[in-house]
Amino acid sequence: MRLPVPVVRADAVEHYAELLSSEALPSEALCLTAVRGLTIDEVLARFDASPQTRTTTLADAGQASVNAFPDELFLVVADERDGWVFLAEHNGYHGSLPEVLTRVSHGTVAATAYWNVNLDNTIVLARHGQILGEMDFVQGTEPTADLAIYLDGLNFDDTDIMCASAITFVERVTGVRLDVGWATAPHQTAVITQPSRFESHNPASWLVVNAPEVFDLFRSAETSALREIAAMAASRACTAAAVDDPDIARDLSTDVDGLSAAALLQRREQLTDRLREAHFRALNLRWDRCTPPDQQADRVTRLQADVARRHADTTAEQVLVTRAHALAAVRACLSKDAITSAAQALINACQADRAHWPDLREQAATRLSEAR
Repeated sequence: MRLPVPVVRADAVEHYAELLSSEALPSEALCLTAVRGLTIDEVLARFDASPQTRTTTLADAGQASVNAFPDELFLVVADERDGWVFLAEHNGYHGSLPEVLTRVSHGTVAATAYWNVNLDNTIVLARHGQILGEMDFVQGTEPTADLAIYLDGLNFDDTDIMCASAITFVERVTGVRLDVGWATAPHQTAVITQPSRFESHNPASWLVVNAPEVFDLFRSAETSALREIAAMAASRACTAAAVDDPDIARDLSTDVDGLSAAALLQRREQLTDRLREAHFRALNLRWDRCTPPDQQADRVTRLQADVARRHADTTAEQVLVTRAHALAAVRACLSKDAITSAAQALINACQADRAHWPDLREQAATRLSEAR
């Protein structure tokens, strides 16, 4: 599939600057991703978003995420225009992740413009599962040739229009003009249920901060001891989450080093599906709780809705999040790397049962010391 011919409109930057200044599009933080030639459901599946969607505006999706703080609620608004699916995240960043863009661009083309309140930012072009170019438009890094043809004449030195220029890049790739009607209309909206959020990108750093004595013992520990620690942590997490079934018992007693990579992958995928479902249910309950009140309602009604949200019972949410962490701890046990397995299991066990983390931490250190 060839890259699209750039569609250059002289008024594009001015047009998007006006949308941003009026807050029709959020000016402080936005991630806009466009994918060609797929259905909305196909793109959402590749985007780690649930196939079950609601209908809301980008502004209300953003307010729901703000209302959820300090809990996380990642929402993406999706719409199809002229053969392109547009995914907009108010104060989100999922569409800027390389692993997401390589997945959504498989067999097609994808483009993303992203920035946040701290001006972390990027514009990215991907095709056939490969990143063809990405650029930090604040720092002004040098674009690749594939990317540069869509940036000719755009001004990223002027801070007043650099974000508008980034959206113009997406318009040049897609040829589609997004107007105020699109920016403020209700669209399909889905929760992002990314299972990798339950895997620490740097488990060693987490252990150094939260269990330094355990981390010190990891380096000299034998594989068998690390496997035991992982199973112990996952078992305790499952007890806290009331996760108890034959499949879990099998996974916790599996000889990981004696199982083939294909068999491990299959088991991990099954656990990932269960984890995603629990997280999806938790996020939808959170979305119910954090949906902003009707702005047309009177001030007293809106204040009452805000008070009810702040005092809402979140027990059901937390039960499901705990269950997701317990399943992630079991999934961690099915890793070929024993150190990673034990570390990820401990991290998720801590999140699943914070009250008993000191006891688990002590048990892990004692067991590792005894095995030396």
